[in-house]
Amino acid sequence: MWSPTEPRYRIATATPAKAWRSRSGRYRLTGNRCDPCELTFFPGRRVCPQCHSRALTETAMAPYGRVVSIAEDHTPLIGHTGRRSRPFAIVALENGPAVLTELVDVDVEGEGHVDVEVTEGMAVELVVRKWRREASGPYQYGYKFRPRRAI
Repeated sequence: MWSPTEPRYRIATATPAKAWRSRSGRYRLTGNRCDPCELTFFPGRRVCPQCHSRALTETAMAPYGRVVSIAEDHTPLIGHTGRRSRPFAIVALENGPAVLTELVDVDVEGEGHVDVEVTEGMAVELVVRKWRREASGPYQYGYKFRPRRAI
């Protein structure tokens, strides 16, 4: 059932076909590794940005990393007008590249909703969470990061 505050149709969302084709990057952080120069990058490309080679190997990125930089987005999403700000971070993954991602299960502005405060250098892990609703109706899921839990 649609929420009364959420629009029935969004032009800005990707088509279900495009979402299906890009699912490995969103669910498993699949990128590329250049064979000649050994550069690892995410998201995947067809040509290496460093040496312009097309000899690329699909590589799964590490699901763990460390926070390099932190920022907050205070702009409410469509249909989420009462939602608090969202923390974002640049996360350096264990096997090379850095990704810009939303952080979940963390304390924002000392609101006390959870007991973990975001700090630079904090260890984080990959989780799959709901991103948005597609134009045709189903939800689209993707990667976010949360503080790494002790094993």
